Amino acid sequence: MYGLLDDVLMGHDFVWRDITWRERAPVLTVEPLQAGKPAGQVHTLPITPGAFLGVRVLQPGEESAGTYCTGYAQAKTDGPGFTHLPCPSSALVPKGKQCPTCLARDEFAPIHRVHLGAQMTPAALDYVNLEHFLYIATFPDATSKVGTASLHSNPRRLDDQAVATATIIARAQTGIIVRQLEDFVSRDANLSQFKHASTKYRSWVNPLTPAEIKSAHYMAVETATWALEDAADTIRGFQPLAEPWVPSLAMGRAYASLRAENPEPLYAYPSLTEGEHGFYVTGGTGKFLTAHTGDPEETFLVNTATLSNKACTSVGGLIHQESSEPRLF
Repeated sequence: MYGLLDDVLMGHDFVWRDITWRERAPVLTVEPLQAGKPAGQVHTLPITPGAFLGVRVLQPGEESAGTYCTGYAQAKTDGPGFTHLPCPSSALVPKGKQCPTCLARDEFAPIHRVHLGAQMTPAALDYVNLEHFLYIATFPDATSKVGTASLHSNPRRLDDQAVATATIIARAQTGIIVRQLEDFVSRDANLSQFKHASTKYRSWVNPLTPAEIKSAHYMAVETATWALEDAADTIRGFQPLAEPWVPSLAMGRAYASLRAENPEPLYAYPSLTEGEHGFYVTGGTGKFLTAHTGDPEETFLVNTATLSNKACTSVGGLIHQESSEPRLF
């Protein structure tokens, strides 16, 4: 993979944008820095089993150091979906993900409030009018949340969430209906709609027992299902479901830590925001990667969410294939 990365980075520093899941496997998106600013073109790098990943965050005082605006989403006019556009001013952001200008231009952000009357462009409404799904996700600390996924983001949405287990509990005709259901279930079943990456990470390196996780998920799904029965009195256009989400092969090592029999614990890894880091990746879940430094018996979990939108430099080529680890996904 050296050739691909030479073409992408060309010796430049870069902004670490995100790790997302495509076709049930993790991919990294990066944006090269040119003349001290994000270049405006994001590149996608597959993370294959056994790949070595090396990275260092640029520190205050170094050229280009900082956290950069992610840009904004613009609805496509040739079909449902969104196109990501770079921040026109390459703005640094002290907190959050977007500068005020990009937040104001973002055509996806209002989707979370569309059921409350938020205005959206006709092209964005094409996406809203797709079928959507309502799910219950439970994490390794046995807490649960309710969430939504569009027709085009299922199962990717749950792959990105780093859940211990999840169940799709309803199919809604539109995104407006599914968000009405989400609010109803959240209120009636006392389920959160949010789970921060930092608390997800802590739950993965300090999980409860499989029996506790399973029991918590069962109760959350049952309570949410009862809430849906009440919701049917006032909300139309949805169908109850009971479809379990299944982890992909790329998540195998992560979920081995949650097995009832002979679980393989995952060790916490130091923060990536200081110092140089390099390790061999074996898979992951959500924004967390399972990895080791040479001994697969000593596997740890890396929280890459702390790198989002930060200026970085590669250590040993960023990502390249050095290991002979068999390809599992």
